[in-house]
Amino acid sequence: MATRGFLIRFIDIGLIVLFGFLMISDIDALSRVDLAGARQEVAEPAEVSEDDERGFVAVDILPDGRFLLSDPRDPESRVVGAATIETLTVELASRQRLHADAGTETVVLIQPDPASPVQFTVDVMDVCDRLGLVKSLQMDIEVGAPAEDGR
Repeated sequence: MATRGFLIRFIDIGLIVLFGFLMISDIDALSRVDLAGARQEVAEPAEVSEDDERGFVAVDILPDGRFLLSDPRDPESRVVGAATIETLTVELASRQRLHADAGTETVVLIQPDPASPVQFTVDVMDVCDRLGLVKSLQMDIEVGAPAEDGR
């Protein structure tokens, strides 16, 4: 009988301590979680228009990990290929310098191929962050029909 009374008393003390911690803690049902490195505002994707004074660089990400840089305003512009992230960084930095010399801000339009691994897109976004470039992700999401075998 003494053991049973001790167990009930132990549970009672545990619940009192638990409710005490709940009462003194700051619990807010609508609290916002700020993720490290996340921006607070959500920007709309950049659109290229003729009257926009910013300098645009389109970065196409191919499925094999290569990158193609071009000017989306000039369809006949020279397309530059970059095989590695280091080469891409050098090319974007040189375009940034050209736009800075002209007094414009550089906007990078990231256009991954649907078959390219997501890591390549993340790598391009990291390069833009390191260089302090504005970026816009233009991604087509393909939704396929379910497989016939039920998977």
